[in-house]
This record gives sequence, C-alpha cells and structure tokens, in this order.
Amino acid sequence: MKKIILSAAAALVLLASCGKSEVCECIDGMASDTKEMQAAKGDETKMKAIQEKFKSTEDKCRKLGEGKTDADKKKMEEEAKKCAGYAEMEKMRKEGM
Repeated sequence: MKKIILSAAAALVLLASCGKSEVCECIDGMASDTKEMQAAKGDETKMKAIQEKFKSTEDKCRKLGEGKTDADKKKMEEEAKKCAGYAEMEKMRKEGM
C-alpha cells in the first residue's frame, strides 16, 4: 500500500509537468487508477494489472513535461488544479487512501 501511495504522490508531481487538456487526461486517469487500486484491496493480481495500466499513463505524463521551463510547469500545475481528477486525488490523499 505504501508503494501505491508513493506512486500516486510521485504521479502528482509528474502531472504538474503535463499540458493543458492533456494535464486533465493525466490527472483524471491517475485518479481512476488510484480508485481501482483501492478497490483491489490488496489483490496482487488485480494490483499488478492496474499498475501496468497506470504505467502507460505515467509514461505519457512524464513525456509531456520534458523540455518545459519552470514557468511552464507552474502554469501547468495551476491548470491541473482545475481538473476534476485533482480534487479526487486530494480527497483520497487527505483520507489516507
């Protein structure tokens, strides 16, 4: 479970590196994957499948941030805060996942 929490936290950082409409795709996808992980309730088979699915989302978001300036990343972070998935991720984080 700690690995999931750390992955989600790292992904939030990565999401700040995504672009406008793509940032919401990244955040919403991550929120969905995180919910699925919670629903798996420790079932290793399900969790491995979800991690594989999440990997493509993480890779996509990471690539979107490549070559961006700090100012661009800050703008993208502000855009991320407007996405529906961001509020969901914050709620899950506060609830301790």
